[in-house]
Amino acid sequence: MSKYERFNHAKTFLRYHLIFSTKYRRKVLNPIRDDLLEAMMAAQEKNGNFRIEIDEVDQNHIHLLVRIKPCECIANVVHDLKQQSTYLMWQKHHDYLTKFYWSGQHHLWTRGYFASTIGGVSEKTLVEYIKNQG
Repeated sequence: MSKYERFNHAKTFLRYHLIFSTKYRRKVLNPIRDDLLEAMMAAQEKNGNFRIEIDEVDQNHIHLLVRIKPCECIANVVHDLKQQSTYLMWQKHHDYLTKFYWSGQHHLWTRGYFASTIGGVSEKTLVEYIKNQG
């Protein structure tokens, strides 16, 4: 089985490392870890243009390795993951989350995020390959 995804006019291997931090860096994630990962999978199913390959939850942030289709924008993926997970976590854990976020607004994540593409080769190898073309 190839690691590349084939589409009508494209062959891709697009993966991103994403990190989301909790609002105010509150250490709220460990007790709701399983439900949070379930919410992330629900966002994946709802969107359909990305797949979570690896996830790791810490007390105040989450790491995801996400594979996306070429038609999808990483900002949309981030938006879908954050929105769906926030909504579902407040549905399931309202009393718990109000201990940390008391403003009446349903916060969970900061507005920002970290995203980095990853590839199958090192940067040095890629630079050498590009330099030696033509």
